[in-house]
Amino acid sequence: MVLSMRTKLKIFAAAILLVLVVIGGGLAYFNFYVKTPEYTLKAIQESIQNHDVDEFNKYVNVDNVVAGVTNNMLDGIIASQTNLPEEAKVAMNSLATMFKAPIVASLQEGLNNYVKTGSWKSGNTTADAQGAMINSDMILEQSGLTDLTFEGIDYVNTNEDNGTAEAGIKVTQSEINQPFVFKVSLEEQADGYWKVVSVDNFADFIKALEDGRKEFIKDYLSQTALIIIDKEKILTENEANLNATLNLGTLGSSQTRTDLKNDIENKILPQLKELQEALQSVEVPKSAETLHNLRLKACESKIAYYQDYAKWLDDKDIKTLREATDNLKKAKTMEYEANLLTKRIEGQIK
Repeated sequence: MVLSMRTKLKIFAAAILLVLVVIGGGLAYFNFYVKTPEYTLKAIQESIQNHDVDEFNKYVNVDNVVAGVTNNMLDGIIASQTNLPEEAKVAMNSLATMFKAPIVASLQEGLNNYVKTGSWKSGNTTADAQGAMINSDMILEQSGLTDLTFEGIDYVNTNEDNGTAEAGIKVTQSEINQPFVFKVSLEEQADGYWKVVSVDNFADFIKALEDGRKEFIKDYLSQTALIIIDKEKILTENEANLNATLNLGTLGSSQTRTDLKNDIENKILPQLKELQEALQSVEVPKSAETLHNLRLKACESKIAYYQDYAKWLDDKDIKTLREATDNLKKAKTMEYEANLLTKRIEGQIK
């Protein structure tokens, strides 16, 4: 069938009209969509992915958000100290005001660095009200922000009557391996766009973080106590047998020296290495890293002591014996410090 020129023109005009309707509808939808809280949240995600600080600041009131998060963080830390009397909490609250300025500076710098580079850490320091230098990375670490993973948007509730919205931002805090939903407030701006103005439940996040950290430390202390008790019971028995062998003979006797060396190499050293490996396999909370390192170094020094002692039984060199004695002193010192630190941590998490 051959279409007349008039029919062809009608079809062409209809096609043009359809395209214009589609484009117009698309533009109308786009103009509507960009002026929604959902678009703002998507734009913030993209600005972080693209490391675009200007775009991020366009959709986030950074000063307001950081100020609110700082207050929430200090309130949450104080509230989490359940073992403190009320008067102590009041004193802490007064003291906290001194640290607001450096915390705000640290969080602003960390957030800016995160958008720019994908890393919260900067290696910089800030000063408190008295001019004392404070490590910014330490503050960020304590805030729990450096271990957050974004999981998605949980919900968006918009109140068009007063131009406000609340969004739930799902994250996982990897340090304590727990999910959390931040309640984020947005406000409609004069140009119709929306902006994030606050995070409203950061104090709840800090409380959950502190509680999670305490549970993690309790688990660590419990697990390592069982390991140490189990391994050191056998080790103590083997060391007692070693002393018994020494008491029954004399170090001038080659048989006594051989027996001592055999006990060290076949019983004591394997037991110490088992203790070392068991401790190395434990998952360690950040707040227990110093304690854990002390325990490992004490174990390492004790292993070195027995290795040197076994060597001295062969070479009878006074230098070897001195090295063995030095390593034993180190081990005892670190064991003592580890025990003191354990008691201090236990007192903090009650």
